[in-house]
Amino acid sequence: MGWWLLTLPVVLPACGDPAATAPCSPAWGWLVVAVAAALGTATARALGPVTCAAEKQFWLLSTPIDRGAFLRPTVAAGLLAGAVAGAVAGRLAAFVAAPADRVAFVLVAAALGVGAVALPVLVQCRILAPAPVTVLIRVCPVVGAAAAVAGVAGVAVPPPGPAVAAGAWAAGALLGAVALVSCGRIGAPEWATAAETTTALSVSATALDPAPLFDLVERRRWLRRASRRSRALPHTRISALVGSDLLRLTRRPAPTALAFAGVLGSAAVAAVVPAPAAAVLHLAAVFTVATVSAAGLREVCREPDFAGLLGMGDRQLRLSLSVFPGAVATVAAAVTALASDVSTVSVAIGLVGGCAAAYRLRTRPPIGYDGLNLVTAVGQLPVDLLRQWCRGPDLLVASAWLAAVLA
Repeated sequence: MGWWLLTLPVVLPACGDPAATAPCSPAWGWLVVAVAAALGTATARALGPVTCAAEKQFWLLSTPIDRGAFLRPTVAAGLLAGAVAGAVAGRLAAFVAAPADRVAFVLVAAALGVGAVALPVLVQCRILAPAPVTVLIRVCPVVGAAAAVAGVAGVAVPPPGPAVAAGAWAAGALLGAVALVSCGRIGAPEWATAAETTTALSVSATALDPAPLFDLVERRRWLRRASRRSRALPHTRISALVGSDLLRLTRRPAPTALAFAGVLGSAAVAAVVPAPAAAVLHLAAVFTVATVSAAGLREVCREPDFAGLLGMGDRQLRLSLSVFPGAVATVAAAVTALASDVSTVSVAIGLVGGCAAAYRLRTRPPIGYDGLNLVTAVGQLPVDLLRQWCRGPDLLVASAWLAAVLA
């Protein structure tokens, strides 16, 4: 795969197609780079990026060891990983940018990858406040959206020239050098926060279940909301369950807002791509919005004891908590259908298939590890675990294939 990324043809098929609705442009390359910068910075901030295990914390806190010298290899490895990830993102931008701009995008994206790791390290060192990093994570998608609009409108956007690449590397090298020099200022509270994320990530990878990591992220998001004034729910049980989903939206609208921003982006892309690709984008938008909006359904289905306290049957409980996700998914389907030239059959398949796949995914019980394991010549194959993973994605893939065929 690395060889395939690094040895692209001289002229990409999408760039050499004279019938392409949206030809290759530097604007699309800027879109890829901006999204990669936002995701990289957010990921580095969530992971620490500098963390220490319990045994390392013992030596750092109880002995007169040089903390900077001890942590500097970890910081250097993080900066190198950021540069490599940024270079890969810049190489991916070559699929949508002009072939002559590949090297420039790779250089700029690699420098941004170094900065994406260095900025959270400076926050851990208490040299930089968390607010600028948050602003950067929010500004990058706006820049990417502006680049996408320019690409659709055919506005000429200049590629990154030598001056831009040199400036990006100068800024990235400066931030990386400051992070390497100042990493000795990272204290125990910063390690604890990062170690919690690393532990959840390790548990999720070991258990082959992303639920522990998602639970940690969800808990932190609610803790950032602090306290809120209590509100009375409707007296009937069904109305109370629907009202709880609406109350979750009003108290923390960011996930749904981001999902609808993705829907608008999908609608913009669906307007310029062929009908099969537009049908798949329509299905993906419906599935994403329905999955994000069905947080209450997931919590109830994962906790049977909590569901029993509500005093309702399973079917009535699940149908009540599916009203709000279904309504939001219908709105997303209408938005993407109006922006693209997709057949009515594909729109219906996207709506029904996306909602059904999201329902199967959110009603999936906790992962069980006592199922069938098939012993093969190369090791054990967890057949039952694969079956549990496929609950939801199987219907999504089948719906995508059917919608693309009938588009």
